[in-house]
Amino acid sequence: MSESPQLVTQLLRAVIAYTWFFETCDETVLDDDTALKQQEYVAHLLNQLSNANKQRVADELATLAASETDPTYREFVETFAFTMGLTEPADG
Repeated sequence: MSESPQLVTQLLRAVIAYTWFFETCDETVLDDDTALKQQEYVAHLLNQLSNANKQRVADELATLAASETDPTYREFVETFAFTMGLTEPADG
């Protein structure tokens, strides 16, 4: 399979969107414990990536965040790599 930046970008957007859903959905829609377990599973899967691919995801997240117009969602995307355990905090 050849490299496809558009594929990586779209898949990352899907992961972010579903993680955002788990983060923000009301407990009447989804039990808080289930939402947390799903977020933890996303983090687990992403942490299976090589360090180079983790960096690639972090770089792509920075690009996506820069183009996001909703400030709340932009902050979510900006902190996604750290929250998922892919990177260290920017100031640390």
